[in-house]
Amino acid sequence: MRVVVSDSKMGEANKVRLLLTSIKSTACTLAITPESLVLRVTSGPDVIWTSDNCPDKLLARALVVTQDSPTSYDFVWDGHRSTDSCRAPGKVARPGGYWVEAALIGADTHKGFFDIT
Repeated sequence: MRVVVSDSKMGEANKVRLLLTSIKSTACTLAITPESLVLRVTSGPDVIWTSDNCPDKLLARALVVTQDSPTSYDFVWDGHRSTDSCRAPGKVARPGGYWVEAALIGADTHKGFFDIT
């Protein structure tokens, strides 16, 4: 997996793209669900947003993943801190450096860095 994310401006949404490839078989079907994928936005030790708080923000999809070319799964982070159950948006993330961390169950965590200006 590779995490691709661009810089953004304070208060704006930011698209996160996960590029997935198969390493064990020529092709496989991967079910992306809130139970199989965890996403977090962090700044230093501070967890800004997590799919654990907002599982409904991850769209469930069945993806065909191959060895030859990456399959993408896109997620849009709204630029706000997550709140309990994401019933209301949290505070806007302040300018600075951030990491998007993505992990499929049973796999390593992959990261992508971006700045908010």
